[in-house]
Amino acid sequence: MTARPTTAVNDKPFAWSYSQLKNFETCPSRYYHYNVIKDVVEPETDQLKSGNDLHRAFDARIKGAALPLGYGQHESMLAKIISAPGVTYGEQKLSMTSEFAPSGYFDKDTWFRTVIDAAKIRDDGSATVLDWKTGKPGADITQLQLMAATLFVHLPNLQRIKSALIFLGYKTTERADFVRDDQAEIWSEILPRVRAVERARASNEYAPRPSGICIKYCAVRSCPYHGKGAR
Repeated sequence: MTARPTTAVNDKPFAWSYSQLKNFETCPSRYYHYNVIKDVVEPETDQLKSGNDLHRAFDARIKGAALPLGYGQHESMLAKIISAPGVTYGEQKLSMTSEFAPSGYFDKDTWFRTVIDAAKIRDDGSATVLDWKTGKPGADITQLQLMAATLFVHLPNLQRIKSALIFLGYKTTERADFVRDDQAEIWSEILPRVRAVERARASNEYAPRPSGICIKYCAVRSCPYHGKGAR
């Protein structure tokens, strides 16, 4: 079964995020329901709620509040980040146009959106970018590439970025460093993946891609693979 959008949906300007790209690559049909027509809302599981609560608590701490009860084990890490040289930023919503120019997050010409969990910007042209992860560790640095590319667009004087995915429950970190000249290489890797999403929109075809996610982690009940996965 191939999901097909309505013309009205397909006429909307194309915009994407890392999570949407990941959703599409996991299953185009899931992407269609979750991100295009949005007739399915991902249920807030205990794990998802815990992750959202943690992000809110960390953001508030970075902006000057105390950590709530139950988060004390993270105080030393956050205090070290806050006290390091440079200006500290909590959750920052940044976006760009398809011409790689800065845009407002909800502007009509916005093409890509990202949220940076924590950033340290210094006057010497360097920055540190962090993203909090509550799930299992992984080696995919696409999100770090996109956050770095977006910061380079928004901050013309920025030359170097150290970035990391912090897997809090596993005390593991996935790191990647970037310089301004890396932008072309970043986009040469990611743009072909984005073009695949655009082709699906142009052809109005979002074929299911069954996997283990279908069994417990997808809410698209109309899909023939829901609760079953690949056979």
